[in-house]
Amino acid sequence: MITDKNNLETNQPLLLKNAFYYTESGFKLGHILALEGKIAAVYPEAELPQLSTDVLVYDVTGKYVLPGAIDTHVHVREPGWPEREDFFTGTAAALAGGITTICQMPNTQPTPHDLPSLELTRQAAKPKILCDTAVYAAAGYDNRDQLAVLAQTGICGFKTFLQFSEQHITEPQYITVQNREELRELLAASAATGLRHFFHCEDFILINRLEQAAHRAGAEDYSFHYKTRPDATELNAVQQVLHAARKTGAKVGIAHVSTVAAAAAIRRAKADGLDVTCEVCFHHLFFDDSWLDKFGPLAKCNPPLRSAANVAGLWPYLLDGTVDYIGSDHAPHLPAAKQAGREQIWLAPSGIAHIELLLPLLLQAVNEHKLTLEILTELCCVNGYKQMGLYPQKGCLAVGADADFTVVDLAKEWTVNSAAMQTKARANATLFDGLKIQGAVEAAIVRGRLLYAAGKVDYQSAGYGQLLHCHQK
Repeated sequence: MITDKNNLETNQPLLLKNAFYYTESGFKLGHILALEGKIAAVYPEAELPQLSTDVLVYDVTGKYVLPGAIDTHVHVREPGWPEREDFFTGTAAALAGGITTICQMPNTQPTPHDLPSLELTRQAAKPKILCDTAVYAAAGYDNRDQLAVLAQTGICGFKTFLQFSEQHITEPQYITVQNREELRELLAASAATGLRHFFHCEDFILINRLEQAAHRAGAEDYSFHYKTRPDATELNAVQQVLHAARKTGAKVGIAHVSTVAAAAAIRRAKADGLDVTCEVCFHHLFFDDSWLDKFGPLAKCNPPLRSAANVAGLWPYLLDGTVDYIGSDHAPHLPAAKQAGREQIWLAPSGIAHIELLLPLLLQAVNEHKLTLEILTELCCVNGYKQMGLYPQKGCLAVGADADFTVVDLAKEWTVNSAAMQTKARANATLFDGLKIQGAVEAAIVRGRLLYAAGKVDYQSAGYGQLLHCHQK
């Protein structure tokens, strides 16, 4: 329980009492003092400090304290479509899921493809964010001359959709490449910056052909979406990126890997010495394509929910180190847009708004012995910060690090109720209603301030979140 007053003052000291906290050598029991946004001291179990009365004491007996979790893949729809999700509701949802840092994807309007458009994203975020926020820059063949400048601004990295097409698109996209030559030129430009270049990997040429064939055959039920995006569409695109990375020396990251074949290709590339990271999003670890058959547009995402064999087959890659981190790909849409796909699934936009379930479902997996809490912590609370150049400022429970904590309860059992979610797109999350989970987020603390506890977000702290500058020495 929490004693004394809530720490609304930025610099109020906070003591996590009886904390079973994460270290690289395992969990230890002790007490952690946060002062002025930083970890000021870590005390052994037997050395509970005597502190002044202005300290907020949070007794976390029986709970686990992790470094504040990071979500490497979040689509807040601002600027452009704040009615879908804005930075206030998006970061509130993150906190409710125990996430203390989000990485904002550049699928916005405008895309942050040069300095002025990147600044629009940051200005939209500043007054609203509750948790800390880093941003990606959009990178396409059309703005490859901007990468050197963008790389100096503290972005997470570059993001591109590998959107090869049989028809040339003349209008600037700023976030796509259309063929192998464009991909190689773009990666050569990003290689010169030293930043990692992240890719959405789907073979759109094959997808388009399969969609046309399915329409002609009248094969247009909900399975249309995953049958026209088979495993090969991901593997083909991943192999194109890996090949171009070898040729250019670029550091690359593959976003939301969803198939065993793609994960295996990345494992081989890592073994060969290629500098590539692998992100898996949690829905590809828990929900198979039968959810799309049942829930249609509400379960539609790209890449699609895969076969049960892929869902089961991805887990070993979490355990052997192939997967570097887990994200959500939280992607809110207006309910009416989703419902447009009830009869014709291809009309619905892709994306699921579910950031609040990322950690709870992984805690359930810990309870089911699919992974350890230590591995979960590395995948959700440590490795992402290392890749974004934010470690050990974040992702480390040591003196001098940011006082970011995610407190979790492995024993708590609860049932998902989408109506209680923080995201604006909660109406699209009804497919999860009634899902029973053992494992819950108890609290989220950002730089020493308790922003989520007992099911409540501290809305009064809008603007407390900081815009992070990644890869800055």
